[in-house]
Amino acid sequence: MAQRSIIKVAVVGAESTGKSLLCEALAKHYTTVWVPEYARTYFNDSDIYNYTFDDLVIIAKKQIELEEQFINQATRFLFCDTTLITLKIWAELEFKTTPAFIAANLQKIKYDHYFITDNQIPWEADELRQNKHCRDLLFEMNKVEVKKSGIPYSIISGTDGQRLANALAIIEATMIQKI
Repeated sequence: MAQRSIIKVAVVGAESTGKSLLCEALAKHYTTVWVPEYARTYFNDSDIYNYTFDDLVIIAKKQIELEEQFINQATRFLFCDTTLITLKIWAELEFKTTPAFIAANLQKIKYDHYFITDNQIPWEADELRQNKHCRDLLFEMNKVEVKKSGIPYSIISGTDGQRLANALAIIEATMIQKI
């Protein structure tokens, strides 16, 4: 049986930039599944949001596991809400170093395209968000890491439905022919 070809699109960016909403909308549009950001589940299931260096490795392992699980359910596309890039950035900001597991797997896990969400959407507070004032820094750090990967990327801008329309236009122009 021939292996089916699934295009993996990773969505990264600062907090509160619509990554989850974009993944969900893209998955709905293409009748496929999307991988949620496991960190939100991890911290929602605990009563505290004081993470350690070791927590980042636990989250990374589960994020990888979820991608492996969901790719088997995907049709044509798999949209991934965050990647190990996010965990690398968290580690660098909080602990000034990256866990070896994250660094090693960052190079192993491949995507076909990255979407980096810009900061045009207003920041919304929730119990897990902490970086209201450094979204520009996080945006730039995501760009640097994505560029290092050598994988094609696009900046997703706009507000409301514009983001989805912009992402769909990019997919139609650059990825549909690969399927």
